[in-house]
Amino acid sequence: MGISTFIKDMLWPRTCAVRDCGRSVDRADGYICSHCYETLPWYDEFAKSAFAYLEPISDLINSYKFFGATYLAEDFAAAMEASFRKKHDAAAVDLVVPVPLHRNRLVERGYNQAGLIAKAFARRIGRVCDETSLARLRDTEHQSRSSGDERRKNLKGAFRVVEPSFVRGRTVVLVDDVMTTGSTLGECTEALVAGGAYRVIPFVLAKALMDEDLGEDFRDM
Repeated sequence: MGISTFIKDMLWPRTCAVRDCGRSVDRADGYICSHCYETLPWYDEFAKSAFAYLEPISDLINSYKFFGATYLAEDFAAAMEASFRKKHDAAAVDLVVPVPLHRNRLVERGYNQAGLIAKAFARRIGRVCDETSLARLRDTEHQSRSSGDERRKNLKGAFRVVEPSFVRGRTVVLVDDVMTTGSTLGECTEALVAGGAYRVIPFVLAKALMDEDLGEDFRDM
């Protein structure tokens, strides 16, 4: 912890970001206390995500994504690093690439939620985060309004590698905040492979579990 962080914590103690917790943050970095961090819905059964998309992580992601709680990116990246290292060799990774936003959505939101997490995650595993090589060509409609088949159709051809020299022959970790049907990750993976990537490892913060009664994931982000 740096001196400036120590002073800020003395003057303005951080309170855990988990709703109704109220504990002071006792971790050097981040805004989630140790108690809540340990009791988050870790999802080790699924090799491509750190968590299941359940409370309280779902509430935290919504605050991060829709209400400007960008300070949570470091907590999310720390969790992803811990989970990733259990399942993958970070030394074999060459590049970290976030799922891109279309420029219209980026202007609307002000930040790419996947990009902030990807940068913090890349720093933690000692790799470069490349936010420019993979581009979103179309401003597709919000996927939560579409069925699984419609999502795949809407996203077909929506992504392209615009800087092939950056990804050619490399092992890429593709980062997003939430995975539902996997349509977005699938299209991005296809684009990266078409652009010359040697291997693509999709890895997300949280995986939405399937509800058989609904026939779709709980939520598409």
